[in-house]
Amino acid sequence: MEAIIVGDKVELKSGGPRMTVKRIVGQGLDTWQGKTNEQVLKIQGYKDGDLICIWFEGNKLHEGVFPLETLQRAQ
Repeated sequence: MEAIIVGDKVELKSGGPRMTVKRIVGQGLDTWQGKTNEQVLKIQGYKDGDLICIWFEGNKLHEGVFPLETLQRAQ
């Protein structure tokens, strides 16, 4: 299977809404309050390769971080 990249459509293997990959933990360089977002995410328990995804529920935008193993490319 081809690697999932930013912009791909994914969904949880267990079901749920289609989501768009916004970024991948370990591949960003931006900073926030003196720490990189990567450091902040790792402090929160996320690891390199986890996917930050966004999706809409009605008009409300949601964002979440998911381990790669829990996602599949959306059909």
